[in-house]
Amino acid sequence: MTTAAATASPTAGTGMTAAASPRLLLRLAAIIFVTACVGLFTTYRFERAGQWLPEVPARVGEAWTAYDTPLPDETLKILGNPKALGREYRSPFGEVVGVSVIAAGSFDTYHDPTVCNTGSGSVLTAQKVRPIDGPDSPDLRAMVFRRGDARIVLHYWIQNRDATTATEARMGTYRDLRARLQTGLGALIKGNQSCLVRVYTVVPPDDERGAQTRRNLDEVSRAVYHALREGA
Repeated sequence: MTTAAATASPTAGTGMTAAASPRLLLRLAAIIFVTACVGLFTTYRFERAGQWLPEVPARVGEAWTAYDTPLPDETLKILGNPKALGREYRSPFGEVVGVSVIAAGSFDTYHDPTVCNTGSGSVLTAQKVRPIDGPDSPDLRAMVFRRGDARIVLHYWIQNRDATTATEARMGTYRDLRARLQTGLGALIKGNQSCLVRVYTVVPPDDERGAQTRRNLDEVSRAVYHALREGA
């Protein structure tokens, strides 16, 4: 081996020149910089999305009075510790309708009732998408669950600050990919601020067909929707 061969450049035979190395480093630095900027922008957008949490009514109609029922710390931890509120609306007749409103500040917040409720022992027996307040209003998703002998009726919707709603499941399963992409685009590109709303109650034994239960849920759901709309 000659001295010239022994001292050949380490880049010889690789197609890379000494001048190419700084350019490569610059490209890598640019990629890292852009990735960091995108990450910061994404974090900012989702944090901004999670700041909108309007109040719900202290009273609904003549019969319903709200009582504060905060969500358990364990539940909030599972949801990514979002801003949230919980209320129970009680009537003079002993009827109770629960409400939770959760600011959508991250993907962890989007726990769909069809997954969470069934995972805790309930069985989904029916669901239907229908308007919140008449044919020209946005939609909610009404669901019926059974747990033992108890029937639970639940209204669910995602309400955006512009008063539009969405009812699709947005948890992390392959079935929900399209809805999750819509969530990401809405929060990151459009700057949407949203809340997840649940209105629910247990069907009492003397309301076998659930007619009074549906009226109660409809009344409270309408009031909550319009309160959030006015709070925008």
